[in-house]
Amino acid sequence: MDALRKDRLATLPRMNRTAIVKAAATAALALIIGAASAQTGLQSYDVELVIFRNLSSNATNEDWSRGLGSTSQSTALGDEEESGGAAAESAPVATATETFPDMPAGKMKLGAIADQLKRSRGYQTLAHFGWTQPGFPRTEAHYMAIDSKVGAGSGLTGRVALSRGRYLHLTLDLVLQPPGSEERYVLRQTRRMRSNERHYIDHPKFGVIALITQSEG
Repeated sequence: MDALRKDRLATLPRMNRTAIVKAAATAALALIIGAASAQTGLQSYDVELVIFRNLSSNATNEDWSRGLGSTSQSTALGDEEESGGAAAESAPVATATETFPDMPAGKMKLGAIADQLKRSRGYQTLAHFGWTQPGFPRTEAHYMAIDSKVGAGSGLTGRVALSRGRYLHLTLDLVLQPPGSEERYVLRQTRRMRSNERHYIDHPKFGVIALITQSEG
């Protein structure tokens, strides 16, 4: 019987076995994050980002939001916290760098915007991904590197952190160096957010659309 099982496993396509192992690892990681959140009493959050390059100097954030309908909410708060600004809050101190479980595709809510950006001549979608993590306190922020979540050759690198005080705080520390270019563009900003509100984080050369929601497990 054991030999028969080994023979059947050996006949599975290598890609299928890799996909199974990857799915099992993601599920295990999600269980670990959920257990850690339960033990610490921290609320878990789903974080979704669409990162795009601005190809036109005349494009505005209204270009991608036009026509999405009343069911899509776009929020641009006046309390954004850019590093170096007079009224800026400091970015949270990194206490750890972690890898969090990917958000299932079925839970993604920014797909319509990502699709609209892909169809636009004024923008280039660099990445669309999401993950689930605990809402760590501001003094215990855990950063996550995005390099493994963006497409190869996009020229995008960096890290992000979600922390929680009175509000949710999303910190972005991103660098874009377009392929074949010697210029590097930096987006380093902490944005105060509320759950279930979509935020547009601006930059002359590239931007981020972010949505944070409480995870239902």
